[in-house]
Amino acid sequence: MPEIDQHAPRLHITLLGDFRLIYDGEPVTDVDTPRLQSLLAYLLLHRSAPQVRRHVAFVLWPDSTEAQALTNLRNLLYHLRHALPDADRFLHIDRQTLQWRTDAPFTLDVADFESALMRQEQATNRGIAREALEKAVGLYQGDLLPSCYDDWIMPEREGLRQAFGENLQRLVRLLENQRDYRAAISYVRRLLRYEPLREATYRRLMRLHALINERGEALRVYHACSTVLQRELGVEPGPATREMYERLLKADQQPTPPTPRPKRAVAFPGLVGRRTAWTQLREAWRTASAGRPHFALVSGEAGIGKTRLAEELVRWANKQGFTTATARCYQAEGELAYAPVAAWLRARPLPPLEPARRSEIARVLPELLAEHLELSPPGPLTEAWQRQRFFEALARAILRGNQPLLLMIDELQWCDRRTFEWLHYLLRFDPQARLLIVGTYRLEEVENAHPLTSLSQALSRDGQLTEIRLGPLSKTETATLAANVADREPDPELIDCLYRETEGNPLFVVEMVRAGLPLGNDETETETWGIACLPRPLPPRVRAAISVRMAQLSSHAHRLPSWPPRSVGSSPSMSWHTPTARTLRPVTKTR
Repeated sequence: MPEIDQHAPRLHITLLGDFRLIYDGEPVTDVDTPRLQSLLAYLLLHRSAPQVRRHVAFVLWPDSTEAQALTNLRNLLYHLRHALPDADRFLHIDRQTLQWRTDAPFTLDVADFESALMRQEQATNRGIAREALEKAVGLYQGDLLPSCYDDWIMPEREGLRQAFGENLQRLVRLLENQRDYRAAISYVRRLLRYEPLREATYRRLMRLHALINERGEALRVYHACSTVLQRELGVEPGPATREMYERLLKADQQPTPPTPRPKRAVAFPGLVGRRTAWTQLREAWRTASAGRPHFALVSGEAGIGKTRLAEELVRWANKQGFTTATARCYQAEGELAYAPVAAWLRARPLPPLEPARRSEIARVLPELLAEHLELSPPGPLTEAWQRQRFFEALARAILRGNQPLLLMIDELQWCDRRTFEWLHYLLRFDPQARLLIVGTYRLEEVENAHPLTSLSQALSRDGQLTEIRLGPLSKTETATLAANVADREPDPELIDCLYRETEGNPLFVVEMVRAGLPLGNDETETETWGIACLPRPLPPRVRAAISVRMAQLSSHAHRLPSWPPRSVGSSPSMSWHTPTARTLRPVTKTR
C-alpha cells in the first residue's frame, strides 16, 4: 500500500438520509449511480476487513452467474476509481480482495453515529451521556442510503434505525429526568416522525406540553393523533390516550389563578442535587400508574429538602391533570387520629356513596352529619368487623374510578398509629389501584417501636416500598443553590465559608442567602458579616430548626453549646460557638 499523507484533503462521506461526498470542501458528483453508491457503501460499512471479490460480486448481483457478476464488478471498480478523487488513497484493490483503507483521511457519518452511541454507553455522568446522545441523534438524518434497494443493506439499515429509535427515547427520558421539558419536546416530535403510529409517543408529547402549562398544545397533539390513526389505520385512539385527553381537558377547563411575576430570574431554587431521588420518585409513580399500589418514603434530617422534593412531584402530577391530595402531621396535635385522612377527603368532593358508608366517613368528617341530616351518627367501634367496615368506607372514598392518584403526607414521624394501620389497609384494598402515597419523615426520630417501622417492613416484603434517603449537598451543589437563590455567581471564598457552616443543608443555604449573605466581592459587606459569614441574627427558620434539635439533647449535652448564641462571627469556625447544621445531625438510630 502507498504511504498515506496525513495532511492530504479529507473526504467527508454521508450515508444517513442521503448520499453525499465532500472532498477538500467541494462536492463529488461523479459517484452518481445507485450501483456505484451501493458498492462504495458496502466497502465503507465492511471496512474492518478485506472483502473477497467473489463475495462482493455475489452480494451486488445475486441473480447473475459468477462470471457475469465478476465482470460487472470489474467494470464498476473501473468507474469508481475514476469517479472518486485520489481513489488510491481510499481504496486497496488487488486480484483477490477489495478494502476501504481505514487509515485514509476521511469521515463517515455512520461511524461517528456509532462512536457517539458507544460514548453514551461508557459515560460516567449524565452530562456526558446527554452530549453523546444529542450528537448521535443529530447525525442520524434519515435511513441508511435510502435510494439503495439491495438485499444486503436491509439488515444494516434496520439495525441503525432501531439503534436511533432506542437512543432517541433514551435521550428523551434523560431530558425529562433533568426537567428540560422543552428540549425533550423537540426530540419527541422527532420520535413521531420516526414512528407516526405509536400512541405512547403522542401521550408522552401531551404530558410534556402539560408540564410546561401548554395544555392547549397538548390537546392539539391528541387531535393530531386521532387524525393520523383514523387516516392510516381506521381506528380511534386507545383508552390510555383518551383518558389522558379527558384528564387534560378537565384540567384545562378549571380557572387558574394568575401567577405573580417573579422579582428574580429564579423565583425559587430548583431541585439541586436531587436528580437521583427525583428519578426514584418518578419510577415509583410509573409503578403505581401501571396498577400496582406503591408507597415512597423520603427521609432525611430537618431542612434537607424532603418536603420540597415531595411537593415537586405533586406539582408535576397536577400539571398533567392527575388527581392529588396533600396532608401534614403536626407534633403539637399529638395523637390526633386519622387527621391526614381527613385532609385528603376534604381536598375534593366525596363520590356518591351509600348512607351507611357516609356515616362511617363521618367519624373523621363530622361536618357530613350537619350537611346530610338523614345520616345516622356512627356508633362506637367496639368490634373488629365494625373497624373493617370503617376502613373500607374510607378506602372507597379515597379510591374512586381508575384515574392515577397521588397522595402526599408530610412529617410522618408525628403521624398516629391508627392512620398507619389504615394506610396499610388502603395499599392492600385494591391490588390494581393506580395509587402512589409519598411520605416524608425525619429518620432520626423514628425508632424501632414507631408504627412507621412496622409498616415499611411489611410493604418492603410485599414489594410496595421505595425508600429515598436525602443527604446534604456537595460543595458544588451548595454553590449552585446559592447562585440560584441570589441570582448571581457567588464568590468562591464565601462559598467555602457557607458550605463549611451549613454542611450542605439546603434549608440553611437558602435562608442564609435570603437573609442577606454577601455572595459578591464587596469587602465592606464581608467585613460587616464577619469571617464566619453567617447573618446576624440567624434567620428565624434556621433558629427554629436548631431549637428543635437542641430540645432533643440530654441535659448534659445541652450545657455544652452556647445557645442561644450571644454573638456570631467571633471565630472562623462556628462548630463550637454557634450551633449550625451540625446541630441537626445527631447519631442516627438503628431502625
